[in-house]
Amino acid sequence: MNEIPERIEREMFEIRSRMAPDVQDLKQHTSPKVVGERVKQTIRQRISGVVNRLKSNLRSGQQSLVDSTKRQVDSAREAGRKRDPSAFTDAVKSDPKPLAILAIALAVTLLMVRKVTNGSD
Repeated sequence: MNEIPERIEREMFEIRSRMAPDVQDLKQHTSPKVVGERVKQTIRQRISGVVNRLKSNLRSGQQSLVDSTKRQVDSAREAGRKRDPSAFTDAVKSDPKPLAILAIALAVTLLMVRKVTNGSD
């Protein structure tokens, strides 16, 4: 009967001694300083990744917006010459951003003019 508690204690000691390096490693990885540094690095990496993606999207977006605007201006001129608006409507349907930006700019301009003229009366 005495042999069972001793055997259990010996097994527990062996288990603890095998786990000791793992526990030390776990303590090192979960210390507040290490976790804080990892969080800082992760946040910096994610922010720089987002900023880089935004920069590349803006560059390609600006170029595509300029190209789309040129295409729409050319189609509007062609539609005026031929008196057939189908080329212009197709260009606007394929990419409505330039026309939408123009409409918003025109609306803002009209609102500003209205505000200025109403304020002078």
